[in-house]
Amino acid sequence: MTEEPTIEAVPTEYAGITFRSRLEADWAATLNANNIKWAYEPETITLPSGTVYIPDFWLPELGTWIEVKGPGIPRVEKTIELAQTRACHCDGNCTCQWAGGELVILGRTSLPTVGPTPGRRPPYGYANWETPHGPSAYCVTCLHCIRTQWITLRRPWRCRACKRSVEKQPAYRAVDRQVRFVEGIAGLGGLFAMPDLGTPFTANEWPIEDRE
Repeated sequence: MTEEPTIEAVPTEYAGITFRSRLEADWAATLNANNIKWAYEPETITLPSGTVYIPDFWLPELGTWIEVKGPGIPRVEKTIELAQTRACHCDGNCTCQWAGGELVILGRTSLPTVGPTPGRRPPYGYANWETPHGPSAYCVTCLHCIRTQWITLRRPWRCRACKRSVEKQPAYRAVDRQVRFVEGIAGLGGLFAMPDLGTPFTANEWPIEDRE
């Protein structure tokens, strides 16, 4: 198997902050485009293993961490441990501040548009993410408080901000290519709402293996 080459991170300035890489800056621009509040490297966390960790983004309204990892950067042990530590550990009904506990997302490089010119990446691709621990994360927009966010399918299926049900809302995986990603932050000629228009599926159609 051929290993994916490591791409050197280039410090990039955006919104008055110097990010460690352009990919981090692009994730910040994508969050801004969708009115998602974020803080960059806001906290130094000592994990149960004793390892010191500074996650990239904290979304304070959504109880969500995002760690950005580009190609050839496989080290996710700390992200996995954070996800395990901050997940819900309630007995019975969840009483966490955010449904299911704090959520941890791995932000990846964008997915290209699938169309008549395969392999050509447009100025704006699609957001790509993974969950390092636990069930898959789906992108939804709460129709009550109009906040775009990531949730898992563990009950309760509620908005992480306003706590109201999102079981009937459209939900997207990264591979659905419905969630637009802002790239090339030097030329923000247009911003896309997240998710983009498309044919989603609702909670009743979500994969059985992800429902708990």
